[in-house]
Amino acid sequence: MSKLMKSFNKGIEYLLMVLVALMVISAVWQVLSRYIFGQGSAQTEELMRYAIIWVSVIGGAYVYGEKGHLAITFFANKLKPSLVKVIGVLIDTAVSIFSTIVLIYGGYQIVSATMIQISPGMGLPMGYMYLALPIAGFMFILYAIQHITTRLKSENNIAL
Repeated sequence: MSKLMKSFNKGIEYLLMVLVALMVISAVWQVLSRYIFGQGSAQTEELMRYAIIWVSVIGGAYVYGEKGHLAITFFANKLKPSLVKVIGVLIDTAVSIFSTIVLIYGGYQIVSATMIQISPGMGLPMGYMYLALPIAGFMFILYAIQHITTRLKSENNIAL
């Protein structure tokens, strides 16, 4: 893996850690404010909702990049290594096409449509919540390109 990709992955790891820490702190504050002060905070509830969406979507792209996702390899283990390589390239190509159409194009459409809608708790445009979709789409494509080039350069059977 290139030095640039390692730095990119490290940055994503830190972003995800910060978002999870922010969710934990917000949840603790929400519980304390509800039981000690008698009134929950609308801002922390909304912040947790935004953070969990970002962690889920960006984290999913990161896990795909690290090949940490679930894979059913029963059939792939029964195929010739050259065919496994072809199937792997096809799968990564399908991920790229899906990411381009659904996450980037569709995500851009929903971000554009919701930037004028203001969230009730924090007063931020709702488009910020949906911005995770096109960002994750670019990440999926970047990782798919990395997987394809690794597969094509490798002489060995690389797992799906």
